[in-house]
Amino acid sequence: MKKLICDRCGNQLTEQYDIDMAFAGMEAWEASVKSRGGEPRGIIPCEHYIRCGGEMIMVDESSNGHRHKWLKKLFSS
Repeated sequence: MKKLICDRCGNQLTEQYDIDMAFAGMEAWEASVKSRGGEPRGIIPCEHYIRCGGEMIMVDESSNGHRHKWLKKLFSS
């Protein structure tokens, strides 16, 4: 199952409509971050971006039924 997870707070988007809308706004988010001199880490900002500063990244849990190890390390600290 594909979903978007915030790389800072762990907020998740799992509904297909939400994921499609996120990809529709991806170019605008990239342009916004690059105009401020940064490099985007994710697809869109988290809905809690003001508090956590995180960005949504794509995770596919169907691959062997495990989350990616680097993502677990990210949330364990």
